[in-house]
Amino acid sequence: MKCRKCGAEISEGAKFCENCGAPVEAEVNETPVVNEEAVTAAAEETAETVTAATEEAVNAAPVAEASFAADKEAFSPIPSEPVKKKMPVWAKIAAGVVGVVAVLAVLVCCSKVVGNTFRKLFLSPEKYLAYVLKDNFGESIDDGLTAYEEYKNAYDFNNVDTNIKVEVALGDELSDYLKKEAEDYYYYSPELEYLTWIKKAHLEYGLNSFKDENEIRAKIGANDVDVISLALSASKDGEVYMNVPELFTNTIHIKVDPETLKEILNLKDKLGKIYKELPSKPELQSISKKYLKAVFDNVKDVERANDVITVEDISAKATVLTMDLDDELLTAIKVDVLTEFLNDKEFEKIWKRVYDACEEIVADSGNAIPDKADSYEEIKKNAQEALDEAKEKLALYKDGQLENSVRATIKFYVDNKGSLSGCAISDGDYDLSFIQPSKDGRFGVEAVMKGFGDTEDFDTITITGTGKESASVITANLTAIADKEKLFDIVINNIDKDLNKKGEGSFDIAITNIEFGEDSESDLEVLKDIIGDTNVGFYYKGYISKKDSDVTFALGNGNKDLFSFKVTTEVKDGSSIKSVNTENALDLDFESDESAKELINALDESTLANKLREAGASEDLASSVEEELSYLKSLLAYY
Repeated sequence: MKCRKCGAEISEGAKFCENCGAPVEAEVNETPVVNEEAVTAAAEETAETVTAATEEAVNAAPVAEASFAADKEAFSPIPSEPVKKKMPVWAKIAAGVVGVVAVLAVLVCCSKVVGNTFRKLFLSPEKYLAYVLKDNFGESIDDGLTAYEEYKNAYDFNNVDTNIKVEVALGDELSDYLKKEAEDYYYYSPELEYLTWIKKAHLEYGLNSFKDENEIRAKIGANDVDVISLALSASKDGEVYMNVPELFTNTIHIKVDPETLKEILNLKDKLGKIYKELPSKPELQSISKKYLKAVFDNVKDVERANDVITVEDISAKATVLTMDLDDELLTAIKVDVLTEFLNDKEFEKIWKRVYDACEEIVADSGNAIPDKADSYEEIKKNAQEALDEAKEKLALYKDGQLENSVRATIKFYVDNKGSLSGCAISDGDYDLSFIQPSKDGRFGVEAVMKGFGDTEDFDTITITGTGKESASVITANLTAIADKEKLFDIVINNIDKDLNKKGEGSFDIAITNIEFGEDSESDLEVLKDIIGDTNVGFYYKGYISKKDSDVTFALGNGNKDLFSFKVTTEVKDGSSIKSVNTENALDLDFESDESAKELINALDESTLANKLREAGASEDLASSVEEELSYLKSLLAYY
C-alpha cells in the first residue's frame, strides 16, 4: 500500500505513514449500489407518520393562551435542549496546538529559566551568545544611565548649596617621628618648628546659590580649629559683603558695578548651562543601543569557518559560551561602529549642543577654539579615513590575502536564567577569570598578567581568591603573587551592590600585608617600626550618594593610621544668604582716604594669634603672628 500524501510504501497494518506521518486511510475496492426504490418508500412512510402526529397534537391542544404557554414544549418544533454539534477533528487539533503554544508563551515570558532553555535549544550558538551579551550589557547600561540621570537631575545651579571639605591627618606615631626628625634640622631651617605642631589640616569651601544671591565660604584650619575663615556674599545689584573675623573686626561692604559683578558670577551660569546641555538618559540609551547592535550583530552573524563559538552545559544550572576574537571579527566590528558614527545625526546634534555651551567659557578665558562646524568635520574626516582603511583590511581577510589570527579567547559563564555569572579572557599576555557558579553567590577570581620582565621587576603577577555576593553586598579575599612570591592581600570587607546600579552606597577595601620588594625593604621596615606592627597597608572606605559623600584613604594597620586623606561633600538646596553678618558693616570706597583709614583701624592683631594658640601652635609662632600684624597696622597708618 502507498501513502496517498507522499507516495511512500506503508507497512501492512500501519496506522500512520512512516515517511510523512499522515494517517492511513483504508482502501475500499467496491462502491456500494444505492436501491433508489427502497429509499423512496422509506421517505414517504416517514413523511406520513410525522404529518399524522402533528395533526393529532394540534387538534388536542386547548385554545387558552395560558395553556399554550404552559404546554408549548409538548409540541414545539424546537427541542428543550439544543442538539450539540461535534467539533471536527482538525479543529480539535488546531485548538490543542494553540493552547500548547499559549502555555509555552506564558512560560517563556514569565520564567527566565524556561525562556533561557528555549533560546539555548533553538537558537544557533552565535545568536544565543549575541542575545546573552545584549541582554546583560543592555541591563547594565540602563542601570548606569538611570544613576546618571538621577545625578543630573539632582542639582540646580541656580538653587544649590555645596560644601567640600578636605582633611589631611597624621597619626600620633608618624607625627612624633617627623617631629623628632625635624629637630635635627632646626639649626638649618628653624621654620620647621612652626609646622611640627600640625597633626591635622583642613580646607573647606562652600558655594550657596539662591535666586539672585551668591555666597562663597572658605575655611583653613588645623587640629579641628578654623584658624582663618572667609564668607563673601554678592547680589545682582552689585552689593558685596565680606567677613574675615580673624583679621577684621567689621564686615567689609563694597559697592561693585553690577555689570562687572555679573561677568564675575556669569561663570556659574555658564557651567550650569553646560550641565543642562549634557545628553539625557533617552538620548544616551538610543545611542548606546545603536552601537551595541553594531557590535553584537557581528557576533550573531558569524559565518567564517575559523570562528568557533560553542555552547556547553557544565552543570544543570550553568553554561559556558566560548568565542575566539580574531582579526576579521574585530575589523568587522570596527567597520560597523565607524559606519554608525558617520551616520549618527543624533550624536552630532548632542555634540554641537554641548560644544556651544563650552564655547562661551573658553572664549571668556581669552582662548580661541576651532569653529564648531570645522571641528566636527575634522572628526568625521578622521573617522572616514579609519573606516576606509578597515574596509580594505576586511576585504583582504575575506579573500584570504591577510592571515586571520586569533587575538583572544573569551568564555562567558551563564546561569540557567540567562544572566552572566562569570567570564574568562585570555590573550597570551593576560588571563582573567571571574566565575560565580554556586547558588549561594560564592565566586572565584583569577587574574594572570604576563610580560612584565622587560620593564618591571616581575615576569608574571597573579591575583587569586574567592568571594561572596549576597543580595546587597559583595565581600572577597584575594592575594597577589609575583613570580611565586607574595606581594599583598586584598580584603573587600564590603561593597554595596547599589554602587553599580544606582551610583550610591558604601565600600570598605583594604590592601594589607604589603611586601614592597627588596629595593623598598628599608622604607617598609621604617613604617613597620613607626606603627609598631608588621602589617602595613592601604585602606579605602566611605560612602557615596547624590547629595553627600565621605571618602577616606589611609595608610596604617587597620586600627591606627599613619596618614589619612579624607574628602567630605554635601549638596543641598540653596537657602537665603545668612552666613555673612551685614550688621555694622564697614562701607569702603577705594578712592577715599577715609575708607583706607577705617580699614586699617578695623584690622585685628590678636584674634588670628589666639586661633593659632587654640589649635595648638607654639607661643613663639602665635606671638610672632601677632607682632607682624601689629607692625603692619602701624605701617599702614603711618602711610
